Amino acid sequence: MAKAPEEKTSKAPEEKITTDTIILLLIRITFIVFDSFKRLVSLLNDGVTKDTQTNEKQIVPAKDSNDKLKGLLKKELVDLVIAYEKETGIDHQSVK
Repeated sequence: MAKAPEEKTSKAPEEKITTDTIILLLIRITFIVFDSFKRLVSLLNDGVTKDTQTNEKQIVPAKDSNDKLKGLLKKELVDLVIAYEKETGIDHQSVK
C-alpha cells in the first residue's frame, strides 16, 4: 500500500506559564469579583430592600367625575365669555 503524503501542520507556540501571567490572571479575577460584589450591593440597595408600594409613580392622571369635569368646562367657558366681552367692550350687565 502506498502511504499518503503527510501534511505539515503548524502548531501554535505553546505558552509558558510565568509569574507575569499568573499575576495578570489574579488581577482579572479580582476585578471580576469586585464588579460582581458591587452589582450585588447595588441590587440590594435599589430593589430588594426598598418598599415598592411607596415608590409607585402615577403615570395616568386621576380621573375626575363627569360633574366635576362639566363644572370645570363651565368655569372655563364663563372666563372665555368674560374675556371676549372685555376685548370687544360689551357690558354683560346691560345685555339681556
